[in-house]
Amino acid sequence: MTHDELKRPEIENCLSIDVEAFVEGNLESFPIPSKYLSKAAQDYEIEKNTDVFLELLDELQIRATFFVLGRIARDLPQVVRRVADGRNEIACHSDEHLRIFNLRPQQFRQSLLSAKKSLEDASGSRIFGFRAPDFSITQASIWALDVLSEAGFVYDSSIYPIAMHDVYGIGDAETGIHKLANGLIEWPLSAVDILGKRLPFGGGGYFRLYPLAITRRWIRTMNLHGCPCMLYIHPYEVGPIIPRIEELSAYRRFRHYHNCRTGRTRVTKLSRGFKFSTAIQILQKSGTSESCQIRPM
Repeated sequence: MTHDELKRPEIENCLSIDVEAFVEGNLESFPIPSKYLSKAAQDYEIEKNTDVFLELLDELQIRATFFVLGRIARDLPQVVRRVADGRNEIACHSDEHLRIFNLRPQQFRQSLLSAKKSLEDASGSRIFGFRAPDFSITQASIWALDVLSEAGFVYDSSIYPIAMHDVYGIGDAETGIHKLANGLIEWPLSAVDILGKRLPFGGGGYFRLYPLAITRRWIRTMNLHGCPCMLYIHPYEVGPIIPRIEELSAYRRFRHYHNCRTGRTRVTKLSRGFKFSTAIQILQKSGTSESCQIRPM
């Protein structure tokens, strides 16, 4: 380790959880037979898996940011309250799990305000952050950033600064935390430049499919450059309940199920050697959002 690395202060990273059921999170990704569309089963899955995730965070002494759907705040307010009572941050994941680039601006605005109010009512705290379902703020829906600013959000974490995915990504987007012209802070998902290619890492399928050593190395690389990582995962990638959709192709089964059962172990191993905090606390400490104050509503 170099002298500069020894002097560098330890960077806090953000572990974020996109709270949604497996089925509702994939309805726009592939056909799902109606026999799997049970709201009661999805709600049970969310509550059980989120409780297991909260137990893990307490065990690891980590505070995380939970991006929660507005409909979950209305249907399962007790889950939102337990997350908030654990000193985790509640942020918004839209109202329903619908891709923004398929919505009209006014439709998105109305659903966003409904979600924000539902989450604030359930948590008792102001909602600062937003993440679009499927990272669906792309060039086709860049207008959504102004809607977020007008709605009173402080930061967004929806943009993947990559060009390789068939659904999301803005290839020439900035990779570090930055403030937009409208005052909104953008915290992009984590990506690294390798041999002229920008690769995503540190969340969802990337976290499950990449060797853990690679993920750790790339987090460390970003941290050594003074950049905190935004990592993300879903409750069903750590908790015990994940529906098996038998009609999926072999490719889809691998992509969506591989290593889900090892999520708890992988998160535990990742926690060793890195510091974690909530997104809003990291932004406050960095001075990026010094005007924000976290307090009960």
